[in-house]
Amino acid sequence: MLMNNVITCLALLALITSIHQLKAKLEPNNVIELDGAVEVSRASDNWLKVSVPFLVKSHPGMKALDGRKPSSMEELFNPEYLNNLNIKITICFRNDFKRKYVRGDKGDIQFNDYYSAELEVKVLKVDRSTKTAHFLFPTIIAERDEYAGSTPKPNGYVVEFSRDGEAFNVSDSVVFEKYSSEDILEKFKSEAISKSIKNKGILIPAHLVDASNLRDLGPVAWEF
Repeated sequence: MLMNNVITCLALLALITSIHQLKAKLEPNNVIELDGAVEVSRASDNWLKVSVPFLVKSHPGMKALDGRKPSSMEELFNPEYLNNLNIKITICFRNDFKRKYVRGDKGDIQFNDYYSAELEVKVLKVDRSTKTAHFLFPTIIAERDEYAGSTPKPNGYVVEFSRDGEAFNVSDSVVFEKYSSEDILEKFKSEAISKSIKNKGILIPAHLVDASNLRDLGPVAWEF
């Protein structure tokens, strides 16, 4: 009877620990936090620049260790540096050329065009200072499809941060017009990611054109 009680207590303790770990993982902005909205600016006559400002607040490995010391070389890491952070942006513009041709409604999502690109930063300092990942979009495509204005404002975007297959929960990482409903934002995210595949290679990491765009980041994986 005593043994059964001990086993039950241990199982309950393990369950409580798992719940706390899951809760910590699901809480937004534990590791990464956006430092403002994604911005589109004019980099040159040929390129629009899409900028993603963010903060690295903590090392996710610290939560995994849960206060204990690393038990092997594989677990050993410097908590002041974060390795292999993947940053992906999917952005949406309204194609006014197509919309005007068929006299469509501005709110009709069939006129949305989606583009995505990603980069991997090999090492980042965990120092809560603003870092910015930059991407470039060809101005000629924005002009061809009549994205509104000389510096088009996106209809929405999705920002994803991950590391070694683990996605980080980040507040305000999905934006679509003025909607705040989680159902609508989740639907937009799914559609944006799936439909951006056909436009692969149009939006690109900015360092592939000009390495000075890495001044806020550091070393990156150069494969494209």
